[in-house]
Amino acid sequence: MHGTVLVTGGARRIGREICSRLSTEGFPVAIHYRNSQHEANLLVEEIESNGGKACALNCDLNDVDSVKGLIQKATESLGAVVGIVNNASHFAFDRIESLSEGGWLEHMRVNAFAPLVLIGELSKSSKEGSWVVNVLDFKVESPNADYLSYTSSRFAMYGLTSALAIDLAPRIRVNSVAPGHVLTSDVLDEDSLKLIQSQSPLGFGPTANDVAESVAFLATSPSITGQTIFVDSGERFRQMSHDPALDQENLK
Repeated sequence: MHGTVLVTGGARRIGREICSRLSTEGFPVAIHYRNSQHEANLLVEEIESNGGKACALNCDLNDVDSVKGLIQKATESLGAVVGIVNNASHFAFDRIESLSEGGWLEHMRVNAFAPLVLIGELSKSSKEGSWVVNVLDFKVESPNADYLSYTSSRFAMYGLTSALAIDLAPRIRVNSVAPGHVLTSDVLDEDSLKLIQSQSPLGFGPTANDVAESVAFLATSPSITGQTIFVDSGERFRQMSHDPALDQENLK
């Protein structure tokens, strides 16, 4: 069912790869962004130059009223939405001793409540064959107390993937992908990323393209629902008491 796909956080990093990959499957892609307008517009141009259809949509996922309008805006620009990739996330460090109500609520609004609002809006107009893919984190099967609010928000969507797959069947399939360490970050440079990836059971790490391929697989697999694909080179099997990005000495 090749209607429009909305990808949150689609302008950069893994989201960009997901948008590009889904476009090659024939989906018109609505690229959601918050601050990355330039990158979103460049991606629209790239997709269109390759024969696809795309648009860029701005929204702060903390703003519930704005979130509720995203499906309608995507539909007006590209046609009826049949798929959502909940890829955008808020990611900030905290632990139990530094937990704050504000930090907890922002993680939950962006990483759990906004995706639920979008799924709810899709369910109002969806036809059989619609689908959702939630982008989670391997930490749901390898938990530790670092990034506690972030991890809790991922656990919420991990459980709700199964609950919604049951509730929304047969009209909407709901699945997830859970990447391991894929890209560098503010606390993880290139050398550190390679070190962490080398400690996985496979001895290397996943790429953003690997994640995008898994999303595309779930988007185009009509008999799969309620599943989570771990795109982590087996990293979840290496249980650690701290996040590997913060505990690199113990990896050496």
